[in-house]
Amino acid sequence: MKLDGEIIHSARDEFGLLQVVDNKVTRKLFFDSPIEQSCIFLNAPMTLNFEYQERIVELVVKAAATHKPKHDFRVLMLGMGGGSMAQHLYHAVPNLQMTVVELRQIVIDAAYQFFQMPNEPEIDVIQDDAIAFMAENEHQYDGIIVDIFDANGLPSNLSNADFQRNLWRNLNSAGLLIFNLWNEESPTGEGKPTLETAEVLDYWQQAHSQSRLNQYNVRTSNNLILTIQR
Repeated sequence: MKLDGEIIHSARDEFGLLQVVDNKVTRKLFFDSPIEQSCIFLNAPMTLNFEYQERIVELVVKAAATHKPKHDFRVLMLGMGGGSMAQHLYHAVPNLQMTVVELRQIVIDAAYQFFQMPNEPEIDVIQDDAIAFMAENEHQYDGIIVDIFDANGLPSNLSNADFQRNLWRNLNSAGLLIFNLWNEESPTGEGKPTLETAEVLDYWQQAHSQSRLNQYNVRTSNNLILTIQR
């Protein structure tokens, strides 16, 4: 796999290869695939590189603005990548208390070592499988972000109905659930949802048709953002 830049870090675990690649402008994270998992600008690390990240951060900041100011705004993020969104939310949301669940320890290590992930008490990073974590978790959150991809895209087990029900169970009465989903590649930019994305969309449209569901097609990539407002 040819990557544009110098490999400054490489690690492997049971799930595959992880590489951090620098060029003159950016630092990128890859998982056994040319698809960028995370990216920062070396001279402007607080600038989000992806439109889907900007949209998710905007949605969470907007939700937090309506929250009671004297109370913690509790966010659960499933999937870490380089930690760019966690870093932005840490600086943008007052009274933030964030839990980040990431399956791979080598991803957590890379986020702290190479992508300026904040090492702060307001951010609790847990190495665990998201599905197992949600099945056992009993905490309630004001916002839940599902942003998990592997080398091939959205993992198929994330469309499981039990996982969706556990997400809903752990969302506060006025909470916001956000999915970063994926459309098929299309030369016209009008790709259909992948099988996994379609299953997630169908579940929420069928099971929670009375909730406020919104979809945001990302113009610059194949990402599709789904939000469910409880």
